[in-house]
Amino acid sequence: MRIVIAGAGEVGYSLAMSLAPSHDVIVIEKDISRFDRVSELDVVAINGNAANMKVLKNAGVEKADVFLAVTGDDEVNLLSGLAAREVGAKRVIVRVENPEYVDRPIVKDHPLGYDVLICPQLSLAQEAARIIGIPGAIEVVTFSGGKVEMIELQVMEGSKADGKTVAELNLPPNVVIASIYRDGHIEIPRGDTVLRAGDRVAIVSKTEDVEMLKGIFGPPVTRRVTIFGAGTIGSYTAKILSKSMMSVKLIDSNIERCEALSSELDGVRIVCGDATDIEFLIDEEIGKSDAVLATTESDEKNLLISLLSKNLGAKIAIAKVEKREYVKLFEAVGVDVALNPRSVTYNEVSKLLRTMRIETLAEIEGTAVVEVVVRNTKLLGKALKDLPLPKGTIIGAIVRGDECIIPRGETRIEYEDRLLVFASWDEIEKVEEIFR
Repeated sequence: MRIVIAGAGEVGYSLAMSLAPSHDVIVIEKDISRFDRVSELDVVAINGNAANMKVLKNAGVEKADVFLAVTGDDEVNLLSGLAAREVGAKRVIVRVENPEYVDRPIVKDHPLGYDVLICPQLSLAQEAARIIGIPGAIEVVTFSGGKVEMIELQVMEGSKADGKTVAELNLPPNVVIASIYRDGHIEIPRGDTVLRAGDRVAIVSKTEDVEMLKGIFGPPVTRRVTIFGAGTIGSYTAKILSKSMMSVKLIDSNIERCEALSSELDGVRIVCGDATDIEFLIDEEIGKSDAVLATTESDEKNLLISLLSKNLGAKIAIAKVEKREYVKLFEAVGVDVALNPRSVTYNEVSKLLRTMRIETLAEIEGTAVVEVVVRNTKLLGKALKDLPLPKGTIIGAIVRGDECIIPRGETRIEYEDRLLVFASWDEIEKVEEIFR
């Protein structure tokens, strides 16, 4: 495919690096330092403003199969997206940071002509709300058109799963532990595999069975939630959670912002105060929170808030992290979940670019998780062990109709089976080839 990317920031550069080996990639970037960096990749780099029609024509946008607008400027992204559509780009995907342009995380088939509008801030807020709703959850991904969810959970010390074998958990037939991330690598569990505190397990479950997982791997119930930062992410998360039975408190130091939200967020207690003042945190009984979410504009402040809250007794701390390289650092020093908006954008765009049988794409500890649909008649009736999968590729679960199946080497695949495949990022194309 011919792919034109507007913007060589963190998202644009990552996309260019992953797409360049298999596609013709052209990158437009006006910042000279970013332009020089992306020029080192196997791409055609153009120094200029992506909202300039001459620059777009110079990039050959009219022949593009996909135009990706991922600069740090919403207006440039929106204008360049409209221009790209006008001159003939087949698909246009645009990132916007300001939620005034969208009312939900992802908008497809926008009336103005965009194929997809992605708002990373709202996507991250939605992800945070889902994680808070499922204690111990690190990530929740929907598969099979909403019928099935894959949940990445961390086994918490003292939970019902800690020290138990997979068989002893007595999970329902439609709940499958697809993988365990332990000691730096992913493994497929057996019935006699003993789960340990700190293990990260990927569980595939019918959507209606997700509720029963609460309390098995983490704290039993989330009743009290404290959100720090009343910006886009914090306020949108509070809005989602306010519809539940949880007690939600939103804290921000900006009194004007607090006053404005007090009339918008019913059922949310809004408090104005300094989140780094330990006396204030004690007075607000932050230590009694089942979950805290730090969404201020500073990564360092989010880390401090998270660690202070946990030190006071909060059970789970979730933090927004703008710098992608900080994610592992945050989780290493005590933050339970670190969420990066750019990773949300990168993963969503990567998923949208999969044009074969890849239905859904997620990431667990650097490993891609894809859902492939079996429609290649040459594969029907074959045992999983006989599939020519790349080394290290794992089939974690099979969704067959309304049933989740624990795969074995002898399991034979059927037409329209949906396989959840764990693979390295550079092996995804090979997986596509097998099921194409």
